[in-house]
Amino acid sequence: MFVEVLGSRLYCEDAGKGLPVLLLHGFPLSSEIWAPLRDLLAPHCRVITPDLRGFGRSEKPEGPYTMEAFAEDVLGLADALGLDRFVLGGHSMGGYVVFQTARRAPERLMGLVLVCTRAEPDTEEGKARRRQAIETIRAEGPHSFLESFLPNLLGTTTRASHPEILERLREIAASVPAHVLVGCLQGMMERPDSRELLPTLGMPALVVAGEEDPVTPQESARAMAERLPRAQLVLLPRCGHTPSLEAPEALAWALAGFLGPLAG
Repeated sequence: MFVEVLGSRLYCEDAGKGLPVLLLHGFPLSSEIWAPLRDLLAPHCRVITPDLRGFGRSEKPEGPYTMEAFAEDVLGLADALGLDRFVLGGHSMGGYVVFQTARRAPERLMGLVLVCTRAEPDTEEGKARRRQAIETIRAEGPHSFLESFLPNLLGTTTRASHPEILERLREIAASVPAHVLVGCLQGMMERPDSRELLPTLGMPALVVAGEEDPVTPQESARAMAERLPRAQLVLLPRCGHTPSLEAPEALAWALAGFLGPLAG
């Protein structure tokens, strides 16, 4: 369904009943990465998976594409759906949006789900890589950038045994225009350091990491879990940066165990 949020139309899947769980996709993907989780979790809770502005079937305005702007969209969507309080989860860039939302409205968050993301800002080396990516997109278009970037979203086991998942990522990312890719790369590069925020977040948190993730090191996940007052850490074997597609059953099992006490 489409929901009007702050003057833009956002596409959103809304399945199941009960505890509302709003899950945000990473860059440069869409809510389609959560499709296996929707089917597995919808019998137990209400699973809400939007396409962030610029992605999937949502509108693709010129900008801004900062983490703060995404957080405003999240809260606007929650208002439009009548969600006073909800569990908020994010994958990769979606995790950065979770942190910004928690800064703005921690009282509305019943729990956090942080999947293959990190609290620290980009290093100078990381910023340089993002600048190079922006130059590539502007000079050659999105295709060249995506072909080099997307394989990094999967672990070595997945790339070897399930090449169709990489093809699915290509299909999902193909609809993202250049200005959205550039805007998000800039927004992620400029995002604030969230490490000092973590000890202030007293709600339960689930931190998920893939043991074969080439993008976000396990050390970042462990550091987040240690700084969050009520966190549990789950490491998924033979899984890279996109566990909702690489290991959906294992991720759903971890989520169900985390969400059960919140629902009850």
